[in-house]
Amino acid sequence: MSHLHSFRAPRWVKGRLPALLLAAGITACANNPPPLPQLGTPEANLLITVKNHNVNDVDVFMRVNGVRQRLGTVVSQSSGNYEIPWDRIGPANGVSLVVSPIGAPGAFRTGQLTVQPGAQIALGVAPLLGSSSVAVS
Repeated sequence: MSHLHSFRAPRWVKGRLPALLLAAGITACANNPPPLPQLGTPEANLLITVKNHNVNDVDVFMRVNGVRQRLGTVVSQSSGNYEIPWDRIGPANGVSLVVSPIGAPGAFRTGQLTVQPGAQIALGVAPLLGSSSVAVS
């Protein structure tokens, strides 16, 4: 023998149900990250900005899958911007950057940086090379 029970919403819910459902829907949408840019479009490219506060000009390199690629030179007290097509990074989803001062010993290495299509990397080359910084957004 089966017993069927009907559900009666509490009195405080009856007039507020549409508003509660709307609030739940808005909250669910607010937690979703924006979609990644479509591969092959300029929006998917990796953007790298280098601000050189060092007294030396620096050469900037990117390493992907163990292969080192020269991006360019940033002169002392200036900035350089590099746009890397996503297909040069591919499924690796990770890069590392190396900054080598021209005419001075040493280098700054970022270590592996996890990136997604459309990511931006900001690299600040400090007067003391070891105090340089990197941020991915």
